[in-house]
Amino acid sequence: MKNGLIVMNKKYILNENHLNNFKEKIKSRDKILLFLDYDGTLAPFKPDPLAAFALPEIKNHLEKIEKSQKYELSLVSGRKLSQLKQMIKLKQSNYAGSHGLEIDLVFLDQTLYPVQAEKEANLENSNYQKVKKIYSAQTGVEVETKGFGLALHFNSQTDKKSEIKKIKELLKKDSYQVISGRQVIEIRPAAWDKGKAVTYISQQLKKEFKFNDFLRIYIGDDRTDEDAFKVLENGITIYVQNEADLETEAEFYLKNPKDTAKLLEVMAGYL
Repeated sequence: MKNGLIVMNKKYILNENHLNNFKEKIKSRDKILLFLDYDGTLAPFKPDPLAAFALPEIKNHLEKIEKSQKYELSLVSGRKLSQLKQMIKLKQSNYAGSHGLEIDLVFLDQTLYPVQAEKEANLENSNYQKVKKIYSAQTGVEVETKGFGLALHFNSQTDKKSEIKKIKELLKKDSYQVISGRQVIEIRPAAWDKGKAVTYISQQLKKEFKFNDFLRIYIGDDRTDEDAFKVLENGITIYVQNEADLETEAEFYLKNPKDTAKLLEVMAGYL
């Protein structure tokens, strides 16, 4: 185990044997709950987050998948909800922005806020505002304000460990998490993560559509996706590698968003 994550010989899911087993599992279940991260999973990384669009073939596959009675498709991202919906526009899919702190479900006409009671208190917190002010004034950092927190996008030369230490010191008495991702540090309310978001969405979908025989699949590339991998003990977890490491709780891996496109093409074929 390294840095709290399991390191082992992960299974490349596009390997013929693993892919055939994957297909059989999809065939055998009445309903598939498919959860997808966005950045690094559907879209290659870009220096400007607003230029990081999903690969065209991925969008085509998702449009087929979301129309199927077999799938319930949900996008789960650290991006704020409005921005996520701007980056990839799907008509019959669920969206979870800010790590699931704001959720739009296809069968509801209002946005859900699972921890709404904490929203205003968190945003008004003086230390939160201090962090925002400090990094907004720095060069080489893009500050993305979200509905419930901040994303600090750094250039590749930044010593993120040092920056995390500074931020945690400022927020040590507050109800915030400081999470390191790929060239980004996320500041978000404590006691909520993508794992809780996936559980919450699953419960809402099951309650609305009254299905029992279902399989959950989660595909993601970042440390924030590890929380989701952990709650899918009986599901399929897939890590998008992007870099050389395979430090993840996920059982399977893909190499990059192009691989994601290949797997989604397989799934789109089971409609």
